[in-house]
Amino acid sequence: MRFLLLLLLLPGLAWAAPDGADPDGRDIVLHGNSNGALPCAACHGANGAGNPATGAPALAGLPAGVITADLANMAKGQGGTPLMQSIAQALSPAEAQAVAAYLSGLPKP
Repeated sequence: MRFLLLLLLLPGLAWAAPDGADPDGRDIVLHGNSNGALPCAACHGANGAGNPATGAPALAGLPAGVITADLANMAKGQGGTPLMQSIAQALSPAEAQAVAAYLSGLPKP
């Protein structure tokens, strides 16, 4: 009887689970995503301090809205480098917001 009840409940549990967890901004910054976005840290540093030698600006501590807007513009091919445009295009809106929230929470360099 318990086995039958368990079989009846399991499909409901799987159905009730979300398709995926909310994006993890820190994870994307450090490791990129599965859609081809390279890690932000590769150019902007793990702490978001930027790299003047490569022209990568500091992102740590910027307002999340500024970062999100910049990523949205780059995804449309407006501004940024071709590399940044391709990275922005590889981020979903939720991922871009998660990245922006994470970077804005880092201390300014």
